[in-house]
Amino acid sequence: MTTTLLAILVLIPPAFAYADSAATAESSETWGPRRVAFFEEHVVWRNKEEGAWPHHVYGLVRTRTGALLAFTEARVKPQDQEPHHLVAKRSTDGGRTWSPNTYIERADGSFWSANGQPGRLEAWTNPGPVADEKTGRVFLFYALNEGSTDQKYTRVFYRYSDDDGHTWLPAPRDGGRIEVTPLFSDNLHGWTFHMPGPGHGIQLRHQRGINADGNGRLVIPVWHRRAVTTFPRRYGVSMLVSDDHGRTWRRAGDTGVSHGMAEGRIVELEDGRILLNARGGAAIRDGTPFSTEKHRVEAWSEDGGETFGAPVVRAEFEYSGNGCDSSIQRYAATAEHGKSILLFSRPADPGRRARMTVSLSTDEGRTWSRHKLIHEGPSFYSDLIVLPDGIVGLLYGKGKTLPCAFPEHVAFARFNLEWLLQASEPDEGPAKRGPGAGSTSSPAPDQP
Repeated sequence: MTTTLLAILVLIPPAFAYADSAATAESSETWGPRRVAFFEEHVVWRNKEEGAWPHHVYGLVRTRTGALLAFTEARVKPQDQEPHHLVAKRSTDGGRTWSPNTYIERADGSFWSANGQPGRLEAWTNPGPVADEKTGRVFLFYALNEGSTDQKYTRVFYRYSDDDGHTWLPAPRDGGRIEVTPLFSDNLHGWTFHMPGPGHGIQLRHQRGINADGNGRLVIPVWHRRAVTTFPRRYGVSMLVSDDHGRTWRRAGDTGVSHGMAEGRIVELEDGRILLNARGGAAIRDGTPFSTEKHRVEAWSEDGGETFGAPVVRAEFEYSGNGCDSSIQRYAATAEHGKSILLFSRPADPGRRARMTVSLSTDEGRTWSRHKLIHEGPSFYSDLIVLPDGIVGLLYGKGKTLPCAFPEHVAFARFNLEWLLQASEPDEGPAKRGPGAGSTSSPAPDQP
């Protein structure tokens, strides 16, 4: 463990919940005040809860009051284009217990019937929440998949809550949702399929200089493509932004289609840049098709999401064929500590969706120096959050006999930084620890 990391940990206040005294801790001479590593896990959605399986594709957000809101597709049938409800659960004790389902949208045919297509059931998909810390309002973006195997188009909507997720507006009597699909109609890439997140967006805090007015901006990534039967599909990511606390939204910059960027997560760096870390996919470069789906792809914005520089393939994140949605989250915006801490979660097995792992970076994501295994077996999509007391929360799909594309249930892991660093592995290659282990990789550049 580096001296820098030790200095950071001494200054971060201890979390409120700990394991019993049998847990391992370093000596006070090494750590300063003695603290105990802590880990626990709870089930959020059970297998076939309320008749749905799987619960797949997640969003997780913390409200201004500290409540946690978790979102998922409650799939009536398992495939992406088949009927899904969209549901939420709420926790007020840091993720130890969760409320019953709140149905944001139901796959009951009512939307399609009202739109002249009775008999169809809706495929509501891709929850992407973002919270405004000033107003307390929580926004949830999501899509409606048109439902054919071609998956030709989606429609994009949002709803919002002013009471910490108890109720969602607009109410059904007022239309039930606000549509923003027209914001994507004039894109230059022929995109017709638009998917928020999945996972949470961010509110900017570290904009400087000519971009300082952007502090408070709400930003959520949206990934795009054309129909699955179209060649090339032209995967890419753009940003939805609001500079008036969500009263209006507009489409800002996009990554283009040169690197096949798909499901993407964003984090604001301490110098004000936005880092977009995305799942790779089918791409086209200089008129020639190629694929980045075995790796992660990153791009940086220096103007609050208005434009993005050239993407970079992170070759150390290695998958056998098709990648997986992952999560990136700032643990501490630690100018006072001298270093930042970023966390990154993903299935780290290079050959299958397994080995849920959380990695740590102290250099703004250029390298990932520590890797902690959360779950050895089948692992799927995930979303990270940090609680006010320093506990890290990880919502992830867990468990199923392999090979299987879907989780058995959804878990919420809670742990502190001491546990994350306890017996974690520094800088091992992907053959041993899976994607993200860093000694064989090239770090991302300081500037894109």
